[in-house]
Amino acid sequence: MAYEHIEYRPITPNQGVEIGGVDLNNLSDAQASDIKQALVDRKIIVFRDQDISPGRYAEFMTLFGEPVVEDLAPVDDNPPNVGVIHIHPNEQQKINFWHMDHSFRPTPSPKLSLYAKILPECGGDTLFASLESAYDGLSDKTKNRIDDLWAIHKVTPTQNSKRRYTKEQYATLAATEVRHPVVGYNPANGRKFLFVNMPQYCRYIEGMEASESEALLGKLYRHVQRPEFSLRLVWRPNTLVVWENSHCLHYPVADYFPAERKLLRVAIKGEAIEAVPDVAA
Repeated sequence: MAYEHIEYRPITPNQGVEIGGVDLNNLSDAQASDIKQALVDRKIIVFRDQDISPGRYAEFMTLFGEPVVEDLAPVDDNPPNVGVIHIHPNEQQKINFWHMDHSFRPTPSPKLSLYAKILPECGGDTLFASLESAYDGLSDKTKNRIDDLWAIHKVTPTQNSKRRYTKEQYATLAATEVRHPVVGYNPANGRKFLFVNMPQYCRYIEGMEASESEALLGKLYRHVQRPEFSLRLVWRPNTLVVWENSHCLHYPVADYFPAERKLLRVAIKGEAIEAVPDVAA
């Protein structure tokens, strides 16, 4: 890992990098190129002390694809592709589990970003786990067992469901099952990754008895959570993080009640999960 036009500090040996020496209001083409490559290499990239407007935030994220209109209603006069995740004072954050966003969609968002604006005095960290590192950490026996498997994903209600969807929209989603490979392939670097999510999203493996499917998916989901594959991000005001959503799980730590926490969010237009090239669909 070497980048000529940015300062960088790896966060753990396997994933994550903190990038310095840049102003996201004014990036050179060379800096932008290094930042894009750092995301491919490290899965999670972190910028500190970035004072940017919501509009510039969305513009910066075009570096990684097309920002989509958020399914959370715009607030604070933000552009429609800049959402807000706001836990109000005395509100309990309930999405405190390892998960990936949007695996219940045919084309999950490949990249997500959060930008911290209001934070508790301490706590409210976010954990990230690299699904590429997790795949590499499997035994050869397990890799051979899962490389050609496919799983069914389906939506489940969360704390934000009522804010994201109408009853009709949610009913349509809830009636839809989506098929993804258990092992995905990343053409940007040629690496395989585990494409598993929490059990309420990643429901079962095709062609397996229910008990066998549940046991295998549970084993893989627990495996991803090993500390060797993860990092803990301690937020500071004006910290901005971008991560490869379809190649990571994340866990918002809900330890800061009754304090307030407000993050801006940008999601990139969805892409299909590629299977390993020699695995037939």
